[in-house]
Parts: sequence; C-alpha cells; structure tokens
Amino acid sequence: MKPLLALMIASMFLTGCVGVAMQPVAYAFQETPVTFSHAILSDQPVAEAAVPTTEPTQAPTAAPLSTPTPAPPAAPTLASYTYTYGPYYFPSDINPLTGLPVQERALLNRRPIVIKVTNFPRSVRPQWGLSLADHVFEYYIGDSMSRFIGIFYGNDASQVGPIRSARLFDEHVMRMYDGIFIFGWADDPVLEFFFAPDIKSHLVVERPDNCPPLCRIGPKGAYNNLYTDTSQIRPYLADRGTNNERQDLNGLRFDVGVPKSGNPGDRIFLEYSGVSYHYWEYDPASGRYYRFQEIENALGGVEKQYAPLTDSLTGSQLSADNVVVLLAPHEYFLKSNSTEILDQPMVGEGNGYAFRNGQVYPIIWSHDAPADLIELVLPNGVTYSLKPGNVWYEIIGETSDFEPLDLGAYNFSFNFP
Repeated sequence: MKPLLALMIASMFLTGCVGVAMQPVAYAFQETPVTFSHAILSDQPVAEAAVPTTEPTQAPTAAPLSTPTPAPPAAPTLASYTYTYGPYYFPSDINPLTGLPVQERALLNRRPIVIKVTNFPRSVRPQWGLSLADHVFEYYIGDSMSRFIGIFYGNDASQVGPIRSARLFDEHVMRMYDGIFIFGWADDPVLEFFFAPDIKSHLVVERPDNCPPLCRIGPKGAYNNLYTDTSQIRPYLADRGTNNERQDLNGLRFDVGVPKSGNPGDRIFLEYSGVSYHYWEYDPASGRYYRFQEIENALGGVEKQYAPLTDSLTGSQLSADNVVVLLAPHEYFLKSNSTEILDQPMVGEGNGYAFRNGQVYPIIWSHDAPADLIELVLPNGVTYSLKPGNVWYEIIGETSDFEPLDLGAYNFSFNFP
C-alpha cells in the first residue's frame, strides 16, 4: 500500500479523551468495540496547552562523574514568545533540534554528541542523562530488547550512560546528525561501517588513557558501568585534532501553535516484545508526555506491569514534548544460531504517527540523503510542526500492528519483516 493511501486510512481516529492515573502499576486494555470518525487535517493553529512548571522527581542512585547537571529549564510561557522556526534559517541562538533558545550559544558551535545508552538488563535503570538529550531514538536490537541512542546538542550532561555497544542503525543516526558517536565497541561486521573514511575520525570509544571523557564508575570488572561527561568531549576532540565545527542541522519545523487535529492522543502504548514494553502518558498541566517502563516480563498471559522511568542525573521522570512513532524497514544483516544483527536503513519514505499536546497526527517521514535529518509531513503535503522542545522517536517495523484502545489511547505492537 502506498504510504499516502495508508496514512489517509490511518487518519480515521477517535474523537474524545480519557485520562489515566500518573502512577499505575498495571493496565488492562479496554475491549469495548471502537467506532471511527474521519478527521480533517489542517495546519491552522489553535491554542496551546499549559507550559510545564514542575516534573515528578526521584532521588539519584549513584555518584556522577562531576557536579550533577540540573534538569532543563522550563520552557518560556506562550506569552513570552509566539513563533514558527524552520525547517530552514534558524537564528544563531535557536537550537535547530528543539526550536528553543539555548542558554549558552557556544554549545551550538559544535557537532551533536550521539551516545548509545542501554535499556537492559533492568538493573541498569534508572539510566543517566537522557532527560537532557534533544532527541532520543528507541529501536529493537534483537533478543526481545530495545535500546536508546541520545543526541546531545543544546545541553551538556555531566553523566550519560550506561554506554553500550553499537548497532547498524546507529551509523544511520550518526550520519543524520553529522555527530560525534560515543559507544562501547561493536561486533566486527558492524564496526566495518563505522570505520568508513568519512566518519571514523568522529568515533569516541573507551581507551586506557581517555578517562575523561569516558570513565568506568562502579565495581572493577563490571559490565554496564561506562559513562561520559559531554562537557569533556570538546576539549578531548581538540586535543586529538578532530573537526568539531557546527554542522547544517536544518530540516525540522517548530511551532508553538497546535495544528488542528480533532484526534486525541494522550496515551501511547508500545510493545517491542513481552520483555520490552512501555507507555507514554500525556499530562495536560505540564504539556508533556511522561514515560512508564515495564518492570516484569509479560509472557504466557502475565499482566503488564509498569513504573515511572526516571533519570538518575536529574531525578526527574523521563518526558517528551513530542513522541514520534516511525514505521521503518527492518531486515536481517546477519542471522545465525548464535548471532542476530538487524538493520533499519530508513531510506525513502514511510508512515508514522506524531503526538504533541495530547493530539495525534498521521504523518509521512522521508529520508533521502544520509546526512539529512528525517523530514516529517502531513498527508496533505504540509510540513508537520513539532512542539518546541525535545523529541523521542520510536522506531518500529513497517508491518507492526496499530490498534486504538479507547478514546485517546493507542497501542503499537512491534513486528517485522
């Protein structure tokens, strides 16, 4: 099915909204039959939801590399700015990855820092630093698990990790952002792609003499204890003579005005497997989506169990101004009895769903040049406007299942080939 036709069909959504408590430990899907109504997409703005003032907190669980980095400042109120930025010609003090002004302009005069962060085993949680990333990608790595790759540009974070090994998808992300990639090594077939002449100088991996910026914290010989301080990356690159100039990061559009939708989208359930599953819950008071992560395997009919996923660096629950689900190609690069290596090339275009301000929008993503950011458009061809702020991308297979649950709630079940 052509992407546009598929998205026109997918744009038949529910009208209405139902809230859910912010700290559930279990959720049972509603089995009431769903009635669809056709939604008309428009790029005309309507009033925006309230601006965040506070976030749920949880105390850090370990010592950082250096002084803990505070949580990002609350976004300015709507009265203090009304604008549209992008997809081109961002002012020098506006972060092209968030559409927000930065506190320190010098941070934008560098390459983005792309960091691989683990999500399993569950003992690594809560991870460090992800709440300070501008963009985070989550994707399937095999063996029933998902993993994160965070892009740090407008903020520094004094501790990010635990850092783990690279996958083929990470090379695509590194090229999209023209970034410096920090990872904990990789299988030989994967490393060959990162050793390409045009990007190999932009890799940062652990060596006996490079702490900082990469340090082991915790018991000697432990596995998931590699971290970085992003503020130490710039001097490290300067010492070894690596080009770290500002790159062209145009391509995204940000607007404080909320595009008309009529399609409530306040809960996003996503299941990569019965081992890795989570959901996002929209909070109207803050205007953000908050992350709840699985705490037990849900296999053999066992009920799903969730808890808030927090950041050990800031103590805040992980949250996003934008959650974007992209249906992308998945293929085996190598599969044997002992090895499973997947690739998600994300070339061409595909379908997706974008969530902001408690609304959901069918979108089409496109990515034609390796060094360009992913572009997002509505089915009518108008560039999709992200809410100014951070973005979490959820990457799932093209054949993944999509199911409306009740008013404003949607379930995505990962599937491929």
